[in-house]
Amino acid sequence: MYFPEEPLDLSPSQGGGYFSATMGQKLQGGKFQVVRKLGYGPRSSTWLVRGKKNYSAIKIYTIAASDHAKTVEVPILKVVHGLAHSGGLPVCHDDFWEETRAGSHLCLILDPMSTTVQALMHEADHERLPVHAVQRIVLTVADALCSLHGVGIMHGAVNPENVYFCRLAGTEDIKSVLTSEPRPTIRKNKIYSVVISQPLAHGCSWKDKKKKVANWSLYLSGFGHAQQLNPQHQQKPAEENVDYSFAPETLLQSACCSPDTDIWMLGYMTFYLLTGTSPFVTKPTVSETIAHISGVLRHGKCPDYIPPEWLKDENMKDYHAVVSEDTIEKSLSEVLHGNDVVWAAEFIKDCLRVDPLKRPCASRLSQYKWLEELNPESDCGCCCSK
Repeated sequence: MYFPEEPLDLSPSQGGGYFSATMGQKLQGGKFQVVRKLGYGPRSSTWLVRGKKNYSAIKIYTIAASDHAKTVEVPILKVVHGLAHSGGLPVCHDDFWEETRAGSHLCLILDPMSTTVQALMHEADHERLPVHAVQRIVLTVADALCSLHGVGIMHGAVNPENVYFCRLAGTEDIKSVLTSEPRPTIRKNKIYSVVISQPLAHGCSWKDKKKKVANWSLYLSGFGHAQQLNPQHQQKPAEENVDYSFAPETLLQSACCSPDTDIWMLGYMTFYLLTGTSPFVTKPTVSETIAHISGVLRHGKCPDYIPPEWLKDENMKDYHAVVSEDTIEKSLSEVLHGNDVVWAAEFIKDCLRVDPLKRPCASRLSQYKWLEELNPESDCGCCCSK
């Protein structure tokens, strides 16, 4: 059966069980009324709702994802909510359960959001963003990671699809949007009525000049793979079938992840936003892939350092070092000029150190020359021992 958006016929046992809302439907015993669908993802859909005094976004998980979200995400979001320096992070006001004939759905009450940085890239020429826009995005995420790592939380999914534009608007503004824009489109097939998403506009453009970009309001969301870490044990086993953006430690037989993996993913995202491409490709084996990564990240003619203990890993048995002609600097020089190439490469390559222990901690990121002018005298409160 064809669905233009989320597959409403996917059962909970198949990883689905989406909430099929209708316009005007009441939630949480009549406290909220659904007025628009904002978007959907592989584990949830998000709806704009009207309360007694204002509008909120309700993220409604699939039946299959609800228990995990309640156990893992909600406790982390409560910690995030209590952070003193929570700029660049979402605010979860409350959670509740909504019952349907198929089962129970966890619902999170959030501030209304707009679209993602990934969506902005799709609008841009060559699907890459200007350097000043990337700097603003990266600084926001770096500050968010500083706050998270300071309370022992690894994000685990730093990518453009999880960086959202805030919708800085009051009740009257949203009312104006709802009256001026077309009513929700509903497409029907034989059984289901599918509401088409209508994200709230954020008013930003990839063409915005530096002065306007400085006022972009963004935040890092998507805590489905986040983990609360023990201060004495910062590493956790990497989750299977999760895209960690080629982080080498997650490719090993003894795959693990840590806050250092977030730093790698930020470096990878930075390169991707600037170039529209990945700095790496997948090779036939893990050892060949890691050798390729180390070669691309070379320093002079020497591949980036690989921890000696990794060579004992089952996935590294046939490892042989290589030196690549495709370096970070070479790729950046095709889209940037002058000092931007040097400073961006320095930032990216430090984040993309193969050895996780050689990557900078989050509190140091804003001190890099490439980001320095955007964030003078910043202190996110993150404690760093590196």
